[in-house]
Amino acid sequence: MEKILFLVGLGIMVYNVLYGFRLKRAIPGGVIGERGSQMLFLILFFALAYLGVFLLVWQEPSSLLLLLLSLILLLGAVFVYLVLKLVDAIVASL
Repeated sequence: MEKILFLVGLGIMVYNVLYGFRLKRAIPGGVIGERGSQMLFLILFFALAYLGVFLLVWQEPSSLLLLLLSLILLLGAVFVYLVLKLVDAIVASL
């Protein structure tokens, strides 16, 4: 079960990275562009960390700790997606 949650979260993070790059191209310069670059860097860092954790726990036996970790990371990936959607809506309204 944990492996499936990790894979779903990793898939969402890959989508978030691609969405972030698309959004970065749509963001004008200035303060919004600068913050967009910082946000994209953090999304990339989080995605790479997610991949690292996934690789580290792949061979581990199932446990409650891994289930909680996979749920936290999955919800973190969903949170990043929601923030990207919010930023997209804000940029579209400018």
